[in-house]
Amino acid sequence: MGFNDYCAAHLNQYAELELLFSRNGDAIGFNESFRAGRNSFNEGLRKCYEYRDTANGSTKGFTKTKNDCKRISSISASSVSGKGRSYAITIRDTELEEKMSRWTKRFLWKSNDGDFAGLVQNIYDELVAFTESDAELSADYFTAEELENMVNDMDDYTKKLNLYKNAMSEINTAKKDFKKKQIPIMEEHIRFLEGFLIDLEVVHPDFVKQFKKIVAKIIKARKRNQGVSAEMVDDETGVAIVLKGELKMVNYTVGKKPKESFTNNMGGIPLLKLKAGSWDGVFSAKGYEDVHIVIKVEPRKVTILKVRMMRV
Repeated sequence: MGFNDYCAAHLNQYAELELLFSRNGDAIGFNESFRAGRNSFNEGLRKCYEYRDTANGSTKGFTKTKNDCKRISSISASSVSGKGRSYAITIRDTELEEKMSRWTKRFLWKSNDGDFAGLVQNIYDELVAFTESDAELSADYFTAEELENMVNDMDDYTKKLNLYKNAMSEINTAKKDFKKKQIPIMEEHIRFLEGFLIDLEVVHPDFVKQFKKIVAKIIKARKRNQGVSAEMVDDETGVAIVLKGELKMVNYTVGKKPKESFTNNMGGIPLLKLKAGSWDGVFSAKGYEDVHIVIKVEPRKVTILKVRMMRV
């Protein structure tokens, strides 16, 4: 995971500036105010590294545990739904049979993480009443204890999913805070130091020349941050759509290929770099109606969208 190119480029140049400072003690000691400004910059750089280290955190263990629990829960729930379907056939309940036929192991396993618990709960809600109203016959297919075990497996998965979400949230928050909070702080430190360059250039011209070169690279990196990013969520539940959500630009192509991006495992569309202008975008996901949006992109800015998707 870690920083994207935009954030990494900024951090690399901040490190270059600090290396320049460390190699030019005479220039840094030009006066006390400039020295203090460099120290403040250095403290800011330490904070940058803290953000980077957090953003580089791994969710590998959380992901494996979550997926293992989802696999176990998918097996137990599909086992119950399969026997529920057989029971529905026996009592000639075609509506129940249709519902139970839908909740297969593959269907459950492939479902969005945020939808999974609700699907398992649906199986429970559809069958639990029969354990009392038709206790003798239904016991040949499923028992109240079996339904409770199925829900317990689902609860285990939900707990592991929350741990995974917390880990992802910590990583994503570090990325966002570096970009939204720390970069402006570092830019302020640089502007402060730039106030001394005219006087410094008289006695330390090479230092000032290198300083300006590095700052020019930062300005160039800043221009990379232009386009659109989005979050796709279920309109009814507000849960992020993580499986095969897509943004495709209709009137924007790169060569012969359409400009497109897909949701990550948190339901986010990563930065899709676009030229400044107004572009037609289509958000789509399996089981949802397409959403058409005119996306306006301003120079050196990112348009951030939250798109609510309605089920078909």
